[in-house]
Amino acid sequence: MPSVSVMTARMSPAATPSVPSVAPLLVPGLGAGVVATLCQERRSPVLRVLQFNIHAAISGGGGVQVSQIAAEIEAVQPDLVSLNEVDSHTLRTRVDEPAYLAKATGLHVVYGPNLIYDGGPFGNAILTRYPVVESHNLRLPGTFGLEPRGLLTAVVIVDGRRVAFSSTHLTEGSGGRQSRLLQALAVARALHSMAAPTILAADLNSDSTDVPRRILRGHLLDAQEEGGTGLGDTFPEANPSSRFDYIFYDDHFAVVPGSTRVQTSNSSDHRSVFTMLTLLPKHRC
Repeated sequence: MPSVSVMTARMSPAATPSVPSVAPLLVPGLGAGVVATLCQERRSPVLRVLQFNIHAAISGGGGVQVSQIAAEIEAVQPDLVSLNEVDSHTLRTRVDEPAYLAKATGLHVVYGPNLIYDGGPFGNAILTRYPVVESHNLRLPGTFGLEPRGLLTAVVIVDGRRVAFSSTHLTEGSGGRQSRLLQALAVARALHSMAAPTILAADLNSDSTDVPRRILRGHLLDAQEEGGTGLGDTFPEANPSSRFDYIFYDDHFAVVPGSTRVQTSNSSDHRSVFTMLTLLPKHRC
């Protein structure tokens, strides 16, 4: 396979530039029936989205199974993928996981490392079938001494429109409760300022009844709640009892009914979440 270029997003608070609106074209004498027919014939793109905490591709047995992670990603043929706990040349895995997964899946990659761990970068990554026109990694607040976290965003072009796709992984454990609250507030503020249709995929390290999800549901919809099957629990993989992994979206999208589901994994301690989102027309019919 040809070599893959990994785009590493720099830590930046920069907001997505605004997109100018275009007024709809009104044609005199065009009947309502004709307009309805045109609306029906206009095909809105459907985005296949995956959220997956890959646990650095380290299986329960301790082996590094990045090829299995790639196979599990490819199995759902995604257009947009959020990955958490992604290593790059650490001593424990000795693999440039963002580059490997991009090459194995044939997708573009953006990497957002948040710290150096075991000799190499560690953080979130985004895989995308669509061209990336902008990316940034926002440092999230948190309690001093805990692992730093970030909000990785890639702006891609879908059917000629800019779409903002973000990936994050909030602080874990009972000692991280205050950090998760601060991080969820920061994520909500950042995404609320986006000028483009927005999707967030995340490991919130908290259940659906906890405060972080309630904060994000302030202006985002939950794909599991709106179009899910089953309970949506993702952790621990072998017998999930907690819903830690989510896909959220704003009102520029509609979830395909019944498309949101949890996928088993043979190579991570989390199950992944898959959904299908329809990008709605700019000017609703």
